[in-house]
Order: sequence, then structure tokens, then C-alpha cells
Amino acid sequence: MHLFEIGNRADPDASPMHAHSWELRSRVLYGRVANLPVRTSAVRDREEGATHRIFEVFSGSDGVDEIRPTSLLVRSEPGPAHISAGGETYTLAAGEFHATALEGAEPAATLVHGTSIPGQLDLSLGPLDGRPRRTTRRLCDTAQTVRSVHTVLRRIDAQQRA
Repeated sequence: MHLFEIGNRADPDASPMHAHSWELRSRVLYGRVANLPVRTSAVRDREEGATHRIFEVFSGSDGVDEIRPTSLLVRSEPGPAHISAGGETYTLAAGEFHATALEGAEPAATLVHGTSIPGQLDLSLGPLDGRPRRTTRRLCDTAQTVRSVHTVLRRIDAQQRA
């Protein structure tokens, strides 16, 4: 489950433009979510118009992500945003660069199913001169997970009664 709350900010050290190593199928439970595809084309150097470096992301079960720059430079440009509302399902292919964000002034929640694709890597787009770095994701314990699920169910119930 992915919760998009009003006022929640992404980790400033994490790139919002990323590509999963797995195929994603996501059902919007409530609210509106925007997916912005990012088209990339390989370039050799900055003079050819590189806008980003590709980084490999190695996620540990402890919530620590190692983010390592590759030698690959790309030129990227956003595609048209695709907005999905409550009750709709969207899919993203493994390796497809995108950014996902809350659309509008109401919170949103999605239920995500992923299918691993052998040989694919988790990637992100970062600055051309980016350095290796480490980030720590906040992992939910059982009590936090239960509270989150109850919050989602209450909101869905309220929408169905309205």
C-alpha cells in the first residue's frame, strides 16, 4: 500500500524520477495520483545535452538504500501526465522512468502489486555530478501498518456512504 498524504514531502536526497526492477500494477483506492513518464535517450557527454546521470539503487531489507552513480548519461524530458482516480488501475513496465505524486488537495492511497523481472535493476535519475550516497527509508512496524490500513478502510467506507 502506498499512502500519499497532504504535506508529506519526498526525501530530499531521493530522486522522484525512478524506474522499478519490477512490473507495477496499482489500484487507486481513493484520491487522485499523477504519473509522469520520463523519456530518456543516451548521450556520451554533457556537450551532447545530458541532463541526468543514471544511478543504480540497491535496497536493503533494513531500509537502507545504496545509491550508486553509473557512467551512463541521458537526456530526459517529461511526457504527458497520466492521472488516475479512485477505482482506477494503472500499470508501469519494469525499467520505465517515471515520477508519481499526489494530484490535487486530497490524500490518496494505492494498492500496489509488483512482479519481479529477472535481470532488471532499480534505477533513478540524478545530477550529472552526483556522488554515491546512502538513504534510509522509514519502515513501518506492525502497529503503524495496522493504523495505516485502518485509516485507508475508514476513508473508503466514508466514500461509499457518501
